[in-house]
Amino acid sequence: MGKNQTYNEKDFKLDFIGIGAAKSGTTWLSDNLRKHPDIFIPEQKELVYFNAFLSRMPGTENPVHTKPLSWYHDFFKDAKKEQIKGEISVEYLINENTAQSIYDYNPHIKILVVLRYPPKQLFSLYLYLVQRGVIAYPTFEKAIEKRPDLFLEYHYYKHLKVFYDVFPKEQIKVLLFDKMKQDNKTFFKEFLDFIGAKEFYPDTLQEKSNATQKPRVKWLNHIIQSTRQAITQNKMEWVIPVLRYTGILPLGMFIRDKLNVTKMNEKDKPTLSTETEQMLKKHYQEDTQKLATLINKDLTNWL
Repeated sequence: MGKNQTYNEKDFKLDFIGIGAAKSGTTWLSDNLRKHPDIFIPEQKELVYFNAFLSRMPGTENPVHTKPLSWYHDFFKDAKKEQIKGEISVEYLINENTAQSIYDYNPHIKILVVLRYPPKQLFSLYLYLVQRGVIAYPTFEKAIEKRPDLFLEYHYYKHLKVFYDVFPKEQIKVLLFDKMKQDNKTFFKEFLDFIGAKEFYPDTLQEKSNATQKPRVKWLNHIIQSTRQAITQNKMEWVIPVLRYTGILPLGMFIRDKLNVTKMNEKDKPTLSTETEQMLKKHYQEDTQKLATLINKDLTNWL
């Protein structure tokens, strides 16, 4: 347990929360922030505590959302009192209730957002969801057709405006994925300054995190993930502890995340077609124009 531990005290609150976007470098950021001696981020990724619904399963309630605050705070039990504490869950950005839920939890908390050029962000998301077994469509175009809720409803302005309506703009920091790729040291420092942490650069800053892989057997991960989704959709979460205790759940996750994936060779890696990129760029054009004004950033290269 951390020195001078206060995580279970009534006034314990997190200092910052990252809300997304998915496949925009947030895992890389989390991995490096964990190395900072003055910052605490739980080892478990994506706590998804504040979103009432699950975006990948429309209409499905998030079983974690109704857990007591003590459950959420337990992830921070090893934090030292003086450390800056936070977490990043990309579900938060695209769930309309989340901004108010986070505000009700702590109106003074700082909000981090990392945004990426929409066509490439969504294509990367597609590859990731295929890897995880969430979807099994053979092409990005087919996935857009069958699941427009995932790929045509990811409007940054629409989702982020809710946070700006709830929080003072001084508490929201928007960073761009392109900046991270161009100069990750400056990108990293900008966030450290925002949360009030001292300058510190871990030796892993140049390493990639959460690189998308491809499944060795395409249908296997989909079966594993579909089973997990069925449990959630049918409100059978009570089964999870049993599956975990018997070793079935850990084995399934190990197969999905370790055994049944392999690194993508550049020559085999799917590419985003020019036609689909232009379609998505046009689809999100109006939203991008509004976003540029909202966050006061030049997004000309997105238009």
